[in-house]
Amino acid sequence: MRSAADGVLVIAKLEDGEDLLTSLNLIVKQHRIDSGTVLWGIGMLREFEVGYFDGKGYHRKTFGPPHELLALHGSIAARGDPPFHLHVAAGNEAHAVVGGHLFKATVSTLNEICLARFDSVRLGRVLNPASGLKELAIERGPTDAG
Repeated sequence: MRSAADGVLVIAKLEDGEDLLTSLNLIVKQHRIDSGTVLWGIGMLREFEVGYFDGKGYHRKTFGPPHELLALHGSIAARGDPPFHLHVAAGNEAHAVVGGHLFKATVSTLNEICLARFDSVRLGRVLNPASGLKELAIERGPTDAG
């Protein structure tokens, strides 16, 4: 894994066999991203698990063979549990696309990922009893006018 920052943006390259979420956690710590977003991700994934939320719970499915990583995006609340809320779209050799909430993934060949750090907004997670989900909590920072 390699990463570098340019202002609030961080670009990362993950290598074959890395655990995607473990690598993202390391990048977040290295670049001191307390709150932010995964703007995009491309590359390949294998052994990844996605879920579809039906309003009551997740229907999970694991895909073993490599898929082209078409889209990866979501929120980062490093102090939250879970720290990431990520969605993924991935294509297979038949040009079919699968996707949903990302629970786990292994990098296949490589991933290129761009993250952004929020400096004046703090994100967390709070359990919403109505949905049963740990939903995003947004706290205004000292320079946030909205």
